[in-house]
Amino acid sequence: MFTHRRNRTRTERGQSIVEFALVLPLMLFIALAVVDLARIYTTMLSVESAAREAADFGTFGSEKWTPGAVDATVANMEKSACVASSDLPDYQGPDDNCANPVFTYCMSPDGGATCVPYSEGLTCDNPTREPPCRVSVTLAYTFNLIVPLSIEAFGVRYGFPNSITFERTNTFAMTDLELDP
Repeated sequence: MFTHRRNRTRTERGQSIVEFALVLPLMLFIALAVVDLARIYTTMLSVESAAREAADFGTFGSEKWTPGAVDATVANMEKSACVASSDLPDYQGPDDNCANPVFTYCMSPDGGATCVPYSEGLTCDNPTREPPCRVSVTLAYTFNLIVPLSIEAFGVRYGFPNSITFERTNTFAMTDLELDP
């Protein structure tokens, strides 16, 4: 009777090891997927913040949109976006003209109904303009996942792609603050 019990315990231990070996890859996959989702969320927040910083730079002071200063303003907006997003995992620099995220901007001279690139006739350099011009900055970012959430079977891919591209846009109205002496 004692021998039978010892064999049974050894069998149960072997069964536990087999069950653990079967479940471990699934547990690791789920854990890494949760980490990826957290990375996606924090990356989206960082891209949103970088777009906000660039749009804010472009809207504070209408003198930035005088015909001679526009190129420098757009370059500084892009640099602000690139520097603010330079800590992202798939960032591709340099800091004054980054490739990931991709920077685009447009202006809404009619208060937001249309958004076009800057042109000479927009008159957004007028601080008392009504409605004020709005500057929109869009950053498109390609994020590579740790866990490939897709499989291929019989020539058909199922699941999610290995990378995700998302855009974040921020829009601000022109602001000219006057400081009392």
